[in-house]
Amino acid sequence: MLANDTGQGVPPERLCKLPVFRPIAVRLLSELAREDADVTLVTNLLNSDPAFSAEILTLANSSLYARQTRIDTVHRAIMCLGLERTRAFAATVALQGMVTSIKNKTVVQDCWQHSRATAIVAEYLAPFYRIHPEQAYTAALMHDIGRLGMLAAYPEYPVLLASAEGTALEVLAQERATFSVNHCDAGFWLTRLWRLPDDFWSAAGDHHTDIMSAPGDRTDLVRLSCRFAETFGFRPAPQCAITPIESLIDLIPDTVIKRAKCSPEGLSQRLQKQLQLETEPQPLA
Repeated sequence: MLANDTGQGVPPERLCKLPVFRPIAVRLLSELAREDADVTLVTNLLNSDPAFSAEILTLANSSLYARQTRIDTVHRAIMCLGLERTRAFAATVALQGMVTSIKNKTVVQDCWQHSRATAIVAEYLAPFYRIHPEQAYTAALMHDIGRLGMLAAYPEYPVLLASAEGTALEVLAQERATFSVNHCDAGFWLTRLWRLPDDFWSAAGDHHTDIMSAPGDRTDLVRLSCRFAETFGFRPAPQCAITPIESLIDLIPDTVIKRAKCSPEGLSQRLQKQLQLETEPQPLA
C-alpha cells in the first residue's frame, strides 16, 4: 500500500492552489514516457518554449556533461543525449524552476541537493539492478517533489524540517500532525494533479516504505538511493535519524554485488566517490 494511501480523498487546498508544474515539462515528460516517443514532437515541444529549450541546451553544455563539441540546437541535443537523458534534463530544468520560486533558499538548497544525490545514487546503481540508468535518475530526481510542494505551500514548513527528529516515518507523522499532509502524500497528489507520468507517482508517494531489496523494481531502488543520500550527508531534515551504512550495505542483494564485481563495502566506497564528484552546490536564482 502506498504511503499516501491515508483515506483522504483530496489534497489540502493549499497544495491545490500551487501553480501547475511547468506545463511544457508536463507535456515533454508525458511524451518521453512513451516507448514510441516521437522525436519530431519532442523537438517541436522544446522549440515552442525558447526559455525552456535554452535551459536544456545550457545544461547539455555544462561542465557536468562536458562534450568536445558544443550542442547548439534542440534537435542535436536530443540526438546526442538520447530520449531518456532528454527526459532527465526536462525534469531537472522543471524542478530547478520550481525551487527558484521558493523563498527560503537555504532549506530548498538542502532539499534540492538531497534530490540530486538520490538521483546520482540511483543512476549509478541502476545497471546492477537491471534498470535503465536514466529512468532511475529521473524517478529519483522527482521523488521529493512533495517536499518542494510543501515548501512552496506552507511558509512554516522549514521550521518543522529544521527541528524534526526521529526516523523518516516519525517525521512523516509530524508533518501530517502539523499540516494534515506529509510530503509523500503531497508528492503522490501533485504528480497526479499535474498529470505527470504515472511512473513518478510511486517514487513520489512511496519512497519511505520498507526496502524490499528487489532488483528490477525502480521504486525500491529509489528507496535505497534516498537512504544512501541521507547517510552520506544529503539530508533535507538535518536532525532526522539516518540508516547506518552497514545496514544499507546489508540491503544490497548478492546478485547486485556480483554484477558490480566488488565487495559491498567497495560498492559503497565507489558510490560515495561518485557523489563527491557530482554534487557541488548549485546557486539558486
